[in-house]
Amino acid sequence: MKKFLITRPTHEIRVTYLFHWGKEILEFAKKKSINFTDFKNGKANRKDVEKYLKKQNPRLVLFNGHGNTSMICGHDDEPLIISNENEDLLNSKITYAIVCDAAKKLGKNAVKKGCDAFIGYEGPFGFVRDASRECNPFKDKFAEPFKEISNIIVTSLLKGDSVEESVEKSKHLTSELIKKYSTSDAEPGFKDIRFWLFWDKFFLNFIGDPTAKF
Repeated sequence: MKKFLITRPTHEIRVTYLFHWGKEILEFAKKKSINFTDFKNGKANRKDVEKYLKKQNPRLVLFNGHGNTSMICGHDDEPLIISNENEDLLNSKITYAIVCDAAKKLGKNAVKKGCDAFIGYEGPFGFVRDASRECNPFKDKFAEPFKEISNIIVTSLLKGDSVEESVEKSKHLTSELIKKYSTSDAEPGFKDIRFWLFWDKFFLNFIGDPTAKF
């Protein structure tokens, strides 16, 4: 049975948003009877993640967190995957990292070490928040479009779409949302939403096999 791993740290407000976005993905996986493991909060640590990747060999891995060109971090910014150290743990897997800059170097190295495909961002992943809604991210309308363009990648993969198809669905949705938020400047924050949607679309990329599927 194919397995899906998701990490959901919660040590600061930006990754907490990703934590909540992940709930929709997990609900989708449940409806599809997909076997998943949710490493949330402090469970998103290197020891547990490394052990799971080695022993359980999930087909799809979704990392939520901070990082840079050389590492993907978990809870309390503990490094989970480090370039030239343990990226071989992603061998034969499809990986999506909602992590700033991770596709620029680490993703390429992971594919060289056997990762089937690495989806991520070659620059910072940015989104807009409404400060008055930070205690309840699901009610944050400013952040909603960014949840949509990110989650569609994972749900498309879980439906059986290829890596290339899933990324293209996200980019198409992003273009449609940019049009939506360009219709009026009356709503505060629309200009920033448009900017960051364009930014995320520009830096979203995949490395590896475009035909790889879950």
